[in-house]
Amino acid sequence: MAWILTLATVAFWIWLARRAHDRAAEHAATGMLRSPLYWTSIGLTVVLLGLAFAARYALAQDGALIWAWLAALGLTLIAIFLVRRALKWRYPI
Repeated sequence: MAWILTLATVAFWIWLARRAHDRAAEHAATGMLRSPLYWTSIGLTVVLLGLAFAARYALAQDGALIWAWLAALGLTLIAIFLVRRALKWRYPI
């Protein structure tokens, strides 16, 4: 039974890799990979990942750090949504 789950997981990862390759080829064809908006969205995603890793530490502290973390999280999410919308407008693929 475990080999079925292993096979399904491997097949899923292969499917994701092929899909990511196709999406990257589309982005390269439109010139999106050279766009500053694209790199800004990647940077904001890394910031969001960092905030996710800092959540446990921030929520264990006093009130000021919690509010600062929540404000940073909210501003990062708003910025990601705005940049994503700008990318969709500029590169409608």
